[in-house]
Amino acid sequence: MDLDSKIGLGPGRHRIAWLVAASLALCLVLPRATGGHVRAEPLRTNALGEIELDVKSDYSRILVRKAGNVRTLLFVRDSGEEAAQSQMDLAHPHELRFVYLRYMFLSYAFRPKQEHVLIVGLGGGSMIHFLKRYDPGVKIDVVEIDPVVVRIAGEFFGVRSGGNVHVITADAVDYLADTPSRYDVIYLDAFLKPSGDTDSTGVPLRLRTVRFYQSVQRKLRPGGLVVFNLNPHPGLAEDIETIRAAFPQVYVFRLPANEGAVVVASTAEERVPRSVVLERAAELDRRFRASFSFQSMARRLAR
Repeated sequence: MDLDSKIGLGPGRHRIAWLVAASLALCLVLPRATGGHVRAEPLRTNALGEIELDVKSDYSRILVRKAGNVRTLLFVRDSGEEAAQSQMDLAHPHELRFVYLRYMFLSYAFRPKQEHVLIVGLGGGSMIHFLKRYDPGVKIDVVEIDPVVVRIAGEFFGVRSGGNVHVITADAVDYLADTPSRYDVIYLDAFLKPSGDTDSTGVPLRLRTVRFYQSVQRKLRPGGLVVFNLNPHPGLAEDIETIRAAFPQVYVFRLPANEGAVVVASTAEERVPRSVVLERAAELDRRFRASFSFQSMARRLAR
């Protein structure tokens, strides 16, 4: 049966966290895959399981694979490579299986109380599940450009509007220009299939300018933050310098195994000392009691 017809989806999109080949069975036991750029074999089943869904949207071809309790959302490049965008243990949806996502929540070391946040880029909604578990009072807006991703997130990953979660199908640039909302934190994790309009990792070029960053700042509450997920690529250092040019305070956390960086950019005039960041991260370990250590991650703050 045509799977598009089966669930009523039109053709899909989102983040490039790692690439996986059919022969890499080891990927299943890693909290985040190693990012090896390997051509995926054209099989129904590989290390990430059988294909549950194979659709195309205006932005990408999308796969959903499932192995045991683990479900993965992938984008397929024109070469046939599969890039995993999101992954969920269905028995423990709040567990963050990708390391970079854990680092993004170091935002709490700079903004311990978050009442209203925006996530740019939905994927499978891992960040939403984490927030609903560990900070259930926070109001969450999510903006996603691809309506097919929105539908897939709802049907396969249990993420949809309701309660304190509002999923908006829109271009992030247009949404930020028009919304009257002001946020404590804006999490930027938006990726498309690499093209002439993106960098080599799939980040839209118009989301990498000082002008865009300044427009984002206007949607923050006083002292608010923007958190960036930056994949490894030749222009990484330049991207960080562009962020530094737009924000009063910038904190760079280098991810293990040279997998890029998470950058916390603050509109606060006063810088938080490294020692205080470490103290607050230890407090987060006591507060959240997550399966990973915030203090350990905070030690990777670049000096």
